[in-house]
Amino acid sequence: MISGALVALVVALIVLLAVAWTRGGAPLVREGFVHGNGYLLRFGLLVVVSFFLAGFAEVLMPHGWVPRMLGHQAGVRGILVATGAGAITPSGPFVAIPLAALMARSGAGTGALVAYVSAWGLIALHRLVAWEIPILGPRLALLRWGVCAALPIVAGLAARALVRS
Repeated sequence: MISGALVALVVALIVLLAVAWTRGGAPLVREGFVHGNGYLLRFGLLVVVSFFLAGFAEVLMPHGWVPRMLGHQAGVRGILVATGAGAITPSGPFVAIPLAALMARSGAGTGALVAYVSAWGLIALHRLVAWEIPILGPRLALLRWGVCAALPIVAGLAARALVRS
């Protein structure tokens, strides 16, 4: 089955290919494909491995754990657990987003899913330690992290309330 996202991406590719052709002809189109191939070689294996990682996480996760710990009935505890999980997920979107999809398929509640993805995006510890503290300095990095720390919980609670109403 072809997804709407795939159709949209193919249409965008065709439009950009046409723009490149009108601006620079075959040489610019060729250059676009060369750059695209470079991205494929650089990130393609990462994407493939991350989906296999998500597949193994799905089959190895204890049956019933996600609904019990992250499901709608888990309440605020589920949002807190998901926030912690998002903060310690050491990866980019190639791993974190498939893991969120796995949690959704396994019975996680909307509030927990929003909290997980928000925590991964806002308060990921690997990014704080590897990038922000060394580049921004500890004062600014820790201030930013501290200010953002409650936001995934607030987002999870808001999502939970919106889904209930």
